[in-house]
Amino acid sequence: MALSDGGTNITASATIAGGVGKVLGDAVIAFNKVNVIAPLVTVKSGVAGAKTVEFADWTMASSADVTAATEASDTTAQALATTARTATLSEHVIQVNISDLAEQGYGAGGSLGGQAGPIIGNAVAAKLDNDLANLFAAGSLTNDVCGAGTSLALSHIFDALRLLYANQAPAPLNLVLGVKQTYGAKGLRALVTDVQDADKPYSSFGDMQGQELANNGFVTRFAGFDVYTSPEVTEISGDDEEGCAFSRGAFGLATGSGGLMNIETQRDASKRLTEYVATGMWGETMIKDLFAVSMTSDVS
Repeated sequence: MALSDGGTNITASATIAGGVGKVLGDAVIAFNKVNVIAPLVTVKSGVAGAKTVEFADWTMASSADVTAATEASDTTAQALATTARTATLSEHVIQVNISDLAEQGYGAGGSLGGQAGPIIGNAVAAKLDNDLANLFAAGSLTNDVCGAGTSLALSHIFDALRLLYANQAPAPLNLVLGVKQTYGAKGLRALVTDVQDADKPYSSFGDMQGQELANNGFVTRFAGFDVYTSPEVTEISGDDEEGCAFSRGAFGLATGSGGLMNIETQRDASKRLTEYVATGMWGETMIKDLFAVSMTSDVS
């Protein structure tokens, strides 16, 4: 028995009474748990009647723009330019059809319709993460450390930190890596647990990070960054993954006026099935290029 994408009905289900609230709730919970990148970027809701949302990219003022003034005299006005960055809203949809016969024959306990919510919520969350992760690609940002075919090193992470500080990127600073960039033989795990000193059995870099990884399976803070891992930072050709170090203002996520995700059900009596449709409404854009550093590295 397998859930379909809407093209073919599930093969084996009575009308699911009272299941809508359960499916919606589970979908939202799954969405919140699975999505990694969306909470780390600037989010702005669109207004009804508009398909685009604009984010402002301000030029940064520096200490050099502040001058000593002479009493009772004018100072020179400094130009603060802004550039509009536009995110265009679009629909992202997944549909699952559950037939009455399938629901009737579901023997795993509970309702088959009730299980559909977490599955479609997870899929929408993964798609949102995937769209945002596509903004990380090497070549799309001015600054890129490490590089295709190069193994990740501590120097690359600190170089990304240096670049973000130099460009006045506001904290908190985030480091989002792919799964292999985090746990692979050439990833963050190796940097944290590469034993060089017998007196430090968990890490050659620092006992705290090594112990955290050993106990929890992940590192929450490293080299000034909040560290996250997303499976949607996928492996590209050449055995590389394209992670990113960034501040919240680097990327923008626009959502629809009705929210980010909506779940609807529709009864198709002639086919004896219920359609479950999850629709995500969003658009994404780069806001400030210098607030992000692409971190492409070899994971082979």
